[in-house]
Amino acid sequence: SMNDYTKNVVMHCPVCGNDQFENLDEIIGGDFSDAQDDTRFRCADCKSIFSKAELIEENQESIELAIDEVKDAVIKEFEKKLKKMFK
Repeated sequence: SMNDYTKNVVMHCPVCGNDQFENLDEIIGGDFSDAQDDTRFRCADCKSIFSKAELIEENQESIELAIDEVKDAVIKEFEKKLKKMFK
């Protein structure tokens, strides 16, 4: 259905390209999407520290590609439904 379109975007460290981060501000679990913009994450590899907002900004190109992919899938699905309606 139209509500099933979600896409996870892997955040990469702008310094070394690694995709594993340690959440420095939340003792209790919670994933990246739940974190506040000023939550700090440390790259597991090079130990650089970024806020969630900085990681989103640095990964904007990947995020926009994911949005385009989902948008295309939704448009195709909608077109199929329209064709069925008018048969």
